Amino acid sequence: MSILNPRTWFGQRAPAAEAKASAAGPIISANVLGQPVWTPRRYDELAREAYIMNAVSYRCVRMIAGAAASTDILLHRADKEIDTHPLLDLLARPNPRDGGHALLEAFFIRLLLSGNGYLEAVGPREMGEPRELWSLRSDHMQVIAGPHGIPQAYRYSAGGRSRDWKVDPLTGQSDVLHVREFHPLDDWYGMSRVEAAAYGVDRHNAYSQHNKALLDNGARPSGALVFEPIPMGSGEGAVAAPESVIKAAEAELRERHMGGSNAGKPMVLGGKVSWQEMGLSPRDMDFMEGKDDAARDICLAYGVPFTLLVKGQSTYNNVSEAKLELYEDTVLPLLDRTLDAMNNWLCPRFGEDFRLVADRDSISALEPRRVARRASITDLLDKGVIDADEAREALQYGDRKDGALQKVEPQVITALLSAVETVGMDPLLRYMRAVGLLDPKMTDEQVLARALALVEDDDDEEDDDTPPTDTPDEEDDSDVDD
Repeated sequence: MSILNPRTWFGQRAPAAEAKASAAGPIISANVLGQPVWTPRRYDELAREAYIMNAVSYRCVRMIAGAAASTDILLHRADKEIDTHPLLDLLARPNPRDGGHALLEAFFIRLLLSGNGYLEAVGPREMGEPRELWSLRSDHMQVIAGPHGIPQAYRYSAGGRSRDWKVDPLTGQSDVLHVREFHPLDDWYGMSRVEAAAYGVDRHNAYSQHNKALLDNGARPSGALVFEPIPMGSGEGAVAAPESVIKAAEAELRERHMGGSNAGKPMVLGGKVSWQEMGLSPRDMDFMEGKDDAARDICLAYGVPFTLLVKGQSTYNNVSEAKLELYEDTVLPLLDRTLDAMNNWLCPRFGEDFRLVADRDSISALEPRRVARRASITDLLDKGVIDADEAREALQYGDRKDGALQKVEPQVITALLSAVETVGMDPLLRYMRAVGLLDPKMTDEQVLARALALVEDDDDEEDDDTPPTDTPDEEDDSDVDD
């Protein structure tokens, strides 16, 4: 009842409910509200041309998807890493048919080919904690437009049957996760990388078909059968061979001398006939250069360094740098975008503050970056900009254990003290800093005094631990002599 609301007692109206939907959402959905939004491309054709029939595109897709799927995934809750959890078990064994790597690889392949990747969560209750995960085919999925610019449902159609998954209009949550690549001209579907590589794929396929035709024909036009005009005499001039004779000769030539089974057979011809050798050089057509140029365009669209696909033409350092570029520019951004979507879709079903992150330390291709980072932090530590604890934190080693700062080698300190006059203080300073016994504010005299104190304390402990030596007294000696 309105009388129960104090804001209406003096003619004041209650404030309107807070609007959280996008203002542009209704405009986007105006013409397709509640209807399936058809994909602008035939994804089956894209997959056939760019994955099944093209070796370069196939290799690019498998390289990216395999690298992303094989990267270890860690589970964090707040700032702590969790080693065992049902969510990790689900990712390791998502369904009875697929393992974790196989599921993610199939998901990434479909995402790269179609620009859209779909995961289905299967559990005892809708939008609850799932027991299985499945990767769904992108070409069978349709988006049902909702009123606020987000999907109202997802429809999967195959074999004449359909299945709909509803989408919560407030949270956008559903038992289907839709990850899409950015498309500048589509509000519902992502843009396939094959679309950007389409011209390169078509050119490369055309070069491959041309090469196959050349091989079928001996790699060049082998020659021409020339019927020379026959002079008739008595001033009537020469007469060309009839069309029927030419066709019969062509048919006999194909039957008796073309094909693999007839290779090497001698050719015997009669009459006024000559054989003219001829050929075209592939260099004249820039065949290999054009094919490599098409392959480079494909690699550029996918974000794969061309060096990784052409073996034997690069040094080891170039290959190492190319792998680093592949991970930093292509694999990790794709994986991070997917994990962000899973953190919003999957992790809340298991509780709050859960987060999936990629384990970058397990990627061997990123070792040059880790080495450079360690060198940079060590340099800051040597210059006194940061202390040992801050350096350990930056290197993600965690806090030292109790007593770890006192575990020093007095023999090492003694050797470093004796070398101060010849090599200076730097070796001693680095060692004292490494064991956590150096304050950046300490002077050289204070460092020397602390080092000497450590050596003297160690000497005193050794003296205290030395057992006394038993020596016979004079009486005992006399008794023995007696």
